[in-house]
Amino acid sequence: MNFLDFEKPVEELFLELDRVKAAEHESHTSMQQKVSEIEYKIRDQQKEIYSNLTTWQRIQVSRHPDRLIRFFISSISVTNSLSFSVTGILKTIKLLFGGLGEIDGKTYMLIGHQKGVNTKMRQYRNFGMPNPEGYRKALRLMKLAEKFNKPIVTLIDTPGAYPGEEAEARGQGEAIARNLDANGRVESSCSLYCYWRRSFWWCLRHWCW
Repeated sequence: MNFLDFEKPVEELFLELDRVKAAEHESHTSMQQKVSEIEYKIRDQQKEIYSNLTTWQRIQVSRHPDRLIRFFISSISVTNSLSFSVTGILKTIKLLFGGLGEIDGKTYMLIGHQKGVNTKMRQYRNFGMPNPEGYRKALRLMKLAEKFNKPIVTLIDTPGAYPGEEAEARGQGEAIARNLDANGRVESSCSLYCYWRRSFWWCLRHWCW
């Protein structure tokens, strides 16, 4: 596990918990009461820390290395999913996912990022930075949801639009503008569970109005 600087009290409790569990395993004696006490302290300490975060600490949490990512969130909560593998005019969009899925028996259009959990995955997915094809894919999926009157759930995890020269040459600004100009009329929910920046958030947020 990774801990931020203000999470040091929690880190110390986790280390103590590991020591107790190791001692329990070596001695073959039950220390469940001690384990329960430490786990209670951890929950209590986390509640105290996270109920009094500063603005910068909230940003740090949004970029936490151990934060939940799209793959794990969707695998836990979504059933009967249908994923759309969309290929752009020039390339396949690897970092954006989209598809229909059921949550508590209701069908939603799910759209979000797959930034990756290690360097290899992040390189493959362009570190979560959409090219123009990514914005156009999101727009197509939103219009599909609008056509069939399905609510949209977006899971946003991006440092922003890809700033490369090739992206600009392929119409990065135009793609963002088209998303902003679109008038979606379906129920929508944005989940900002991760690191994000303004451009993609605004392009998706426009559909919530």
